[in-house]
Amino acid sequence: MASEKHRELEGRVALVTGAGGAGCGSAISRRLASEGARIIALDNHERRAREVASSIEAEFGVKSVACVADITDRPALDKALAAATDVIGPVDILINNAAINIQGSIFDFSPDDFDRVLATDLSACWYLIRQTIGGMRERRWGSIVNISSIAGYLGGAGREAPYGIAKAGLHDLTRGVALEGGAHNIRCNALALGLVQSRFVQKYIDQFKSQIDRVALRRLATPQEVAEVVLFLVSERSSYITGEIINVSGGYFLGQ
Repeated sequence: MASEKHRELEGRVALVTGAGGAGCGSAISRRLASEGARIIALDNHERRAREVASSIEAEFGVKSVACVADITDRPALDKALAAATDVIGPVDILINNAAINIQGSIFDFSPDDFDRVLATDLSACWYLIRQTIGGMRERRWGSIVNISSIAGYLGGAGREAPYGIAKAGLHDLTRGVALEGGAHNIRCNALALGLVQSRFVQKYIDQFKSQIDRVALRRLATPQEVAEVVLFLVSERSSYITGEIINVSGGYFLGQ
């Protein structure tokens, strides 16, 4: 744990979506808490959200609350966020991490699945920004990080078009928020992740093996490695960086 005297995010409140479980959301929540941020752990799985929040309080000594909601259900999300911020304070840092991915061919996707991916991976990110950026503007400080993917450059790689479309849209949402937020000292950046250790990747590992072979580092990223980049982007160490899509892909595009 970082020294109390040098914790970079002391006094800040961070909202992290998809914070439950053992993936990037949990790792990001824990890393930001280790630097003093109070955490709103938002997830649609109540037990996992509460486990993350309680473990953060026990390990890092910062306030953390579980926020349980489906991010595509706007009335329920508003209610849950209002309850969380009443306890912990207004949001200074937003990490849009929650996402879904449905594998399949563009010829076969059902309209419902297509809409569900875009609603979760793009529209909900915009809505969370909308609901938190007003307070950031009033306080003249805010940092937003959208967790995106190299799929946004690859057209879904022939098997996940809705996901790729949503992530490409998230890149431009990032730039738009950075452009409008800059005058109010609000920064917005995105990470274009390559392959990261997760239950999803493990489930489809046979499909991903050829992609792993293209990665210069010849391995998957860990959630903790992703969390380190997020910490940099929300800290004052990156105070002149905004509107950027930062590849965290292990060198996926080298030699392509």
